[in-house]
Amino acid sequence: MTGPGNPPGPPHRGDAFGAAQGRHPSRLSPPTPLPVQVVQWDGTRGVLEGGGRTFPFTRADVVGFHPAPGLSAVAELGADGSLLRLTLPGHPVRPEPRAGRPFGWATVLVAAELGSSGARWQEALGRGLPSGARLTARALPEGGTLVEARWPGAHLLLRERRVTEHGELERRLVPGGATLPPVVWEVLPAGVLPSEERRLLGPEAADPWAPSGATRLLVRVLRAALEAGGTHLVLEHAGRLLLGADEARGRLGDPDDAEARPFGAFVDWALTPDRARYRTLGMAVAGGEDLEIEIRHRESEVELDSAESALLFGCHLQVRGARLLEDREVFYVPKDVRIGPRGASATARTGYKYVVSRPVEAPVGGAARPRVQLLRG
Repeated sequence: MTGPGNPPGPPHRGDAFGAAQGRHPSRLSPPTPLPVQVVQWDGTRGVLEGGGRTFPFTRADVVGFHPAPGLSAVAELGADGSLLRLTLPGHPVRPEPRAGRPFGWATVLVAAELGSSGARWQEALGRGLPSGARLTARALPEGGTLVEARWPGAHLLLRERRVTEHGELERRLVPGGATLPPVVWEVLPAGVLPSEERRLLGPEAADPWAPSGATRLLVRVLRAALEAGGTHLVLEHAGRLLLGADEARGRLGDPDDAEARPFGAFVDWALTPDRARYRTLGMAVAGGEDLEIEIRHRESEVELDSAESALLFGCHLQVRGARLLEDREVFYVPKDVRIGPRGASATARTGYKYVVSRPVEAPVGGAARPRVQLLRG
């Protein structure tokens, strides 16, 4: 029996839900799209409003994002008016973010500073730190606070600062234009990004999603920070994508679920403004490299859908295998693949073939590393 990533064959079904996006199988009659707004959401069930009606939905209906009240979406309805799935409007488009080296891998926004009280930081973050971690906090000469947590073999840094403005943010997933809180907690769980360690050490690199891995630690600490009053999360390496607290918690999932590797918590994926390329942003934190696909027919929803699935499946292969894609590697993406934190599943007997093309050139100075190309076979 074959599964996602292998040449098409008999159906294969797995257990996949959540953070990254897949596609439902094709149906005999095309669904009817209806613009809607999320008016209620409790983390499991919610209510949509659109077309002069309201109707319920559940997490199982949602594809590719985490709901939040006020968020606009598209409900795809069957011939009988029933909800088939809920998606974001169209394929996202965003310009290439500026290259940079932020202090932290992710930043939590909060309303008030905790300062240099170690006890207050222990209360806020202790649940996200390894047992026995020693936490200290000290005021910085330039203002703000540096928090350090140490335990055998590793440590974590967090810098607290008050800012007057947050700079350029990708805000498409945060409804409304509310003023953001003025305090930032910049979280640095390790000195080297997982993708850089993998390039340097190859198979000897640590698995960032292992129980003591840097990315799983980041999930724990971010969840603790959000529970301690964080209102928003900024994914620094995903082009400063801004998430509300509810969506961030939904993406991060349960850090104690050893089978889950929610890479979708740290990445963004979007078309370039000219719709010529579809690419990912932020895989360095999740333990892989960012990917890119050239779009030949820019108005073809079929091509865009398949490109999106291929990008996320390529990310899935890296995260689940704790590896980078090899040059000229070939993999197959089933047409109905669904990708989530616990793996991938599909029932289709047909799919698309992709070939990996790694960039030859290395980045110069502060330039961003070129993305790995996926070529459709």
